[in-house]
Amino acid sequence: MFSKNLFLKLSIVVAITGLAFASTLPGVMADTALLPTLRATVSGGGGGTGGAATLSAAATTASAASTKVAATAAAVATKAAGVKATLTPFATTGSEAATQAITSYASSVLGINVTVKKAGGLTGDVTKTITQMPSGATAQSAVTKLAVITYGAILSNGGASLSYGKGTVTGDVTIDVQGSSLGVYSLVVSNTGTLDANSALTLAKTTFPGVAGYTFTPQTVTKGFAWYAKGTDQGYDLKTKKVTVLAEAVILYVLPGAGGKATVTATVGRGDFAAAVKP
Repeated sequence: MFSKNLFLKLSIVVAITGLAFASTLPGVMADTALLPTLRATVSGGGGGTGGAATLSAAATTASAASTKVAATAAAVATKAAGVKATLTPFATTGSEAATQAITSYASSVLGINVTVKKAGGLTGDVTKTITQMPSGATAQSAVTKLAVITYGAILSNGGASLSYGKGTVTGDVTIDVQGSSLGVYSLVVSNTGTLDANSALTLAKTTFPGVAGYTFTPQTVTKGFAWYAKGTDQGYDLKTKKVTVLAEAVILYVLPGAGGKATVTATVGRGDFAAAVKP
């Protein structure tokens, strides 16, 4: 049979072990210094009263520590919930930044205004709204891997993707999209009569007046009509920090549809990304 002294020693060891384990829980390490220190003296004699009092004190201390651990765990959970709540608005911020970039590029480079229904990353839902020829898709894929930022958007009458920034961006999208960038805008527009090569090119230039001034060379496609052009345009160069002349390459693609509709797509590479747009 265990002696009272041995039983009391075992009880104290259990209490101390419990406190040591509790101190390793998440969020408790910072509060370890605040935990009470166990101090108990085991009487050398067999007096039941002293042993019972010491055991009672140990039990009380262990209970207090357990309560503190539970309170600390609750505080950690509350803090985690607060962090989650703080992160939520960033989804909205990303959408707003994507919308601003898509609309700014459309205005400054393509010479049009677009209405964004949904904007964010370049998702499958976005790519379904973009119609382009193989060389345009190849350019888009290559630049997406190089650009600092890539956005996608579902527009009221089509879809768009925009990749920009090589190495750095200013954070001002109205400036950043003028430099190294690649935009692919695919719009469903109305047309009258049957489209041929000439009327289709006129429709494309009317749809994207910002790039209409180039001399376009016809390209061979299995469906619709396509043209390629390259030249220069003014834009803000992040390297020199000045407005300068930047290389620009353009693919226009027109795919006639039913009911007097046609899909018109412009793929425009600027600055360092102009070379990715090839005939």
